[in-house]
Amino acid sequence: MMQNNLDPRDGLEPTARTPKDAPTADQEVAPSQRISDAVHAWLDGEPVSESALSAAPREVAFWKKIEAETSSRRRMATPPHVPAQILAKLPEER
Repeated sequence: MMQNNLDPRDGLEPTARTPKDAPTADQEVAPSQRISDAVHAWLDGEPVSESALSAAPREVAFWKKIEAETSSRRRMATPPHVPAQILAKLPEER
């Protein structure tokens, strides 16, 4: 049985690919700094001194903002009239 090679790259010379040519998705980015153990303990709900947390004000502010946003979203509810509108738009089954 004869098989055709349909690869469009066939006959082209391979080019060496350097890391700078690699797409961004292919490159691993190392974190710029490590989050302190005090912040990890605070996130886990363990008691942590304020002085330990004051050493990482940026991380603490970030996680407080995340907590505020998620708690407000937990309280969100669909208005009572919306399910009725959705059901009215669905086609009837035959």
